[in-house]
Amino acid sequence: MEHLTNQSIQTQFEKYLQSASDQDKEILSSILTNLQQKKDTSGSYLSALIKMETKSFANKQLEITIPINPIIHNSLDIVHGGITATLADSTMGTLVHRLLPEHQTAVTTNLSVQYIRPGKGSHLSCTASVTHQGKQLCVTEARVVDDRGKLVATANGTFMVIAKSK
Repeated sequence: MEHLTNQSIQTQFEKYLQSASDQDKEILSSILTNLQQKKDTSGSYLSALIKMETKSFANKQLEITIPINPIIHNSLDIVHGGITATLADSTMGTLVHRLLPEHQTAVTTNLSVQYIRPGKGSHLSCTASVTHQGKQLCVTEARVVDDRGKLVATANGTFMVIAKSK
């Protein structure tokens, strides 16, 4: 990979803007805003790019939402299935992390997503719950709904509990 300098990035940026549509500029602005906000949090770049926001955590359930915008659309102008799967996986994984002791973490070992209807509207919300919490494995389930409360997808995830690396 080429060594990146401020000048080379500035050149790429200016070249992109020369032929960018209004929608391209809107998306780029959103990406830059989200990346700037990422600097203030410990979340992942992906979470920042798609603007995941934790809405609630109670009774061993967690809800995360994302706004629907063109950056997460597929070629049919609906939410890309991979984004829906990422939302479900992230919500279930975050829930498991919050339930584990400080010295442990978890990684996804299995993810199954069932798509019900296209992701449309202003946002998607995912609510996850734990169906089994053992010493080595946690099993979770999730529901993804649109802004009208219509079911978009369901998911099941299995997470392996591991020690946090020091």
